[in-house]
Amino acid sequence: MNNKLFHNHWFDKDILKLLDRFGLHEAMAQQCLDRTASLAQMAFKCTASMVILADCQSYRIKSEQALENETVEKLFDLAHLLKEVEPEFWSSFSNMPFFKESEMWQPIRDFQFFHCQAISATEGQALGWLCIFDRQIRIEDPAMASSLKTLSDMVTDELELRMQVKRSNRLENEIIHLAAHDLKNPLSGILGITDHITRQLNDVEQVDEICALIKDSSKRMLTILDDILQSGHLENGKIQLKLSPLKLKEVVEHVVLSNQDAAKRKQQSIEIEVEQDPTALIDRHRMVEILDNLINNAVKYAPKQTAISITIKELNGKAIFSIYNSGVGLSDADKEKIFLKFSRLSAKPTGGEGSTGLGLSIVKMLTEMHGGTIEAQSDGPSHGVKFIMELPALTHLAA
Repeated sequence: MNNKLFHNHWFDKDILKLLDRFGLHEAMAQQCLDRTASLAQMAFKCTASMVILADCQSYRIKSEQALENETVEKLFDLAHLLKEVEPEFWSSFSNMPFFKESEMWQPIRDFQFFHCQAISATEGQALGWLCIFDRQIRIEDPAMASSLKTLSDMVTDELELRMQVKRSNRLENEIIHLAAHDLKNPLSGILGITDHITRQLNDVEQVDEICALIKDSSKRMLTILDDILQSGHLENGKIQLKLSPLKLKEVVEHVVLSNQDAAKRKQQSIEIEVEQDPTALIDRHRMVEILDNLINNAVKYAPKQTAISITIKELNGKAIFSIYNSGVGLSDADKEKIFLKFSRLSAKPTGGEGSTGLGLSIVKMLTEMHGGTIEAQSDGPSHGVKFIMELPALTHLAA
């Protein structure tokens, strides 16, 4: 890797983050850039091909013959100048006064042709540029530009694939770590409880209480495993919705009833206000999962002896469910990652409850599968949280 500081380049931290995200300074990515430069050099039968990274400090170059370091550096400077400052001179730079009359270009005076194509991420930001040089005058034509664009797209596809593989590996490690960490406590508790049973066999009441504790620990482990499996199925597209017209109120009331015991233990009340009772195309089983996550989440984070408010209404063709708790609230950083997998928020449950960090990501995926949206609103820490889920109302679909 030839490294060279381009003294007049701009410095952009966002660009550096982008290059880091794609691992463009890692060996595997550099091999990809080397292959691309070689392929471009051979495909266009040009003297040299160069990939310049967007940090404007590093490049990869392939040439039909060995080039002096000074020649390589001047090609880098020329490519940077042409692509950034004077792109209209790509095919005619060798006749321009700045090139013909300046001594600084002496090492590459015999180069007569240059062409450049951005290598862009899917978001549109440039990761770098694929440049070709030749000592012969050539006419820039659409076929060449199209072929160079195809090469740059191939680079992007390979880099994106590498990034997805890295993300997948990291996610797999996170899942293993999460499962090991979150399953350890209930399993340890069960082991301790079973030892206690052997000492209390003659006390029926104590044995009943211990069995209840074992049941609670087992439920916690099942919840963790269910969340992990559910998340994996959603990611792999293995879940298909079975939609039917359902009243949103009926599903909400069913889920509220199943969460009443948990709310009562914290002396909380769950209040439902129905402005309208909209009908939507819903997979009942999956909607129960969505609402159970949202209502259970409110119970976890709401302070003891407070009310959790649920509103159901129809507005502008949308069936709207909202739930508010006056709990710990969300910071700006929390809002950005609240629906991401394994996100750990600054907000903590008010009763010491646990969380897999997967529930709200599952909510978002299932809601979007229903054609809906979900958002979290909060005025900041200690100001509570409102979740708003919107689904296409059946009256809107029928219209």
